[in-house]
Amino acid sequence: MSDHNPENSGAAGQTGADAPVTLATVVDCLGPGTVAMWAAPHGLGVPVRTLAVHESPAGPGHSGPDRPGGLLLGIGTGGDARELIRAAAGSGASAVIVKNGGDGTGLRDAGALGREHGVAVLALAADQDWTDLIGRLRALLAVRMGPGTGRAAMFGRRHDLVSLANSLSRLVNGSVMIFTPGQELLAASRLGPGDDEMRRAAVLDQHGPVGYRARLVELGVYRRLWSGSEVVDVAAVPEMGAGRRIAAAVRAGTENLGSIWVAEGAEPLAGNATVLLAEAATVAVGVLLGLDQEEVARRRLDEELFGRALLGDVDPRLAASHLAVEPGTPVSVMIADLSSHDARLGAADLYRAREEALRHLAGYRWRALATTGPSRVVLALVGPADRDGMRRAADGVGAAVAEAVGAPPRIGIGPCVPHLGELPASRMEAELVVRALARRGEVRSACLEDVRGTANLLLLGEAVTADRRLQDGPVHRLRAHDQRRGTAYTETLAAYLDAFGDTAAASRELNVHTNTLRYRLGRIRELTGLDLGDPYERLNAAVQLFALGPDVLVVEHEKIPKTSSPPTNRGGTPGLHTTDHHPVTGTGL
Repeated sequence: MSDHNPENSGAAGQTGADAPVTLATVVDCLGPGTVAMWAAPHGLGVPVRTLAVHESPAGPGHSGPDRPGGLLLGIGTGGDARELIRAAAGSGASAVIVKNGGDGTGLRDAGALGREHGVAVLALAADQDWTDLIGRLRALLAVRMGPGTGRAAMFGRRHDLVSLANSLSRLVNGSVMIFTPGQELLAASRLGPGDDEMRRAAVLDQHGPVGYRARLVELGVYRRLWSGSEVVDVAAVPEMGAGRRIAAAVRAGTENLGSIWVAEGAEPLAGNATVLLAEAATVAVGVLLGLDQEEVARRRLDEELFGRALLGDVDPRLAASHLAVEPGTPVSVMIADLSSHDARLGAADLYRAREEALRHLAGYRWRALATTGPSRVVLALVGPADRDGMRRAADGVGAAVAEAVGAPPRIGIGPCVPHLGELPASRMEAELVVRALARRGEVRSACLEDVRGTANLLLLGEAVTADRRLQDGPVHRLRAHDQRRGTAYTETLAAYLDAFGDTAAASRELNVHTNTLRYRLGRIRELTGLDLGDPYERLNAAVQLFALGPDVLVVEHEKIPKTSSPPTNRGGTPGLHTTDHHPVTGTGL
């Protein structure tokens, strides 16, 4: 096993060494297209401090990271994630990365084993290269997340490479280009009248001109650029139409991530151009790694604001401004609930479900906001949406989530509301739909109109539960009797009402003879005074039974296994079962 620990490296361009890198940082910065979470038994806040490569099966001299917080890469495991996870658990590593060979079942098994051993499991996408991953991880660990320098603030609070290039260009009075280590152009400031021939060629070709690069090699420019931490002053090459330049490597620890070049135009560069370029290289480290502190903080603030907007707990104008949602833009809430699979789904599954849902929606040009809650992903689709479009989107999200985590969700679709301030109303309706689906035992996507009867009864049931006056009466007395005596009259009444008074259908549901059912109904009237011939009494009883919930209506020891013939009592009389407490059996009530 070879260790890659950049913690003690001289890290030029380091943004701070105090804040730890966590699993969440790794996934956020590498991106869901590079790695996916399959297990996070201790959450996504687990720190990652070291990096090690698992090169061969355990043997003499084979060891893992020497302290907790290590990230173990399964390069030499031959696809055996089990070996890697056990090695990580034995050495104190907190996480492993395995190569995704496309077998979702294998990754789910690896995730289960990781949870068993307390080791987080990440999967590297099949089209990603281990060498590139190691470089990015080493750079990530070298940089850390921390406060930038004071001078870096001159470039603004939020950056991408293009805005960084343009900001630096204005400050130094020159043209700016940002390259990969292989001299592919990543970003450039705007072209101007003072730009020389080589600079224009680089922008047009999106690559450093071959002849000019060869000349720079002869002059030893690249050797100085990649071997040191100082800004390199590059003399003009008039015969090639190239003016003076200054260049700085973008480096994290020992990893070269690219370079920034400033070309002098018709006027000289600013006197402090060298200092500004060095500071820009510091900022570019975070941008190239996806680790820009302001950007990461913004994403987290966006998620928090979205969560508060769902609850109506924030000024909608403030939330809309931060979330870049134009005033008056319609929004619709969609909740993908996985609570029925709680026993085996954790933080990593929810993270992956959210990413897959967002990826699916983006593929259909839906802009969506997202957050996760206990056993669920909550999404808000931004923009006008008709009911059919929402159904298609929900079905697609359901399929994407099911494929990602191996478990289909219940999806509740809320109405399209006119602006972000109405988001709570859409969320509450989506919540109600999810609850109705759960009560019906269905795992699918639905709108309120699909489950309105169940949803309305849930609301009525809440009113019954909240008001003692609505709870009293025959059903309350019947339930108390069942609890005292171990009988199942409440379940009998529910089956009879569900069957609309059809005694044959109700007796089949209960697996008893119709005479037994009639006897039980008679006993219910004797015990409670309930008049089943009164339609108002029947409706009231049905609502109260619904409010009790399905679990309350089942008395397990009263359930009778289905048989091909009617049950009999001890005397052999059809329809009279000993658990009915019929006087013929001698069993009292």
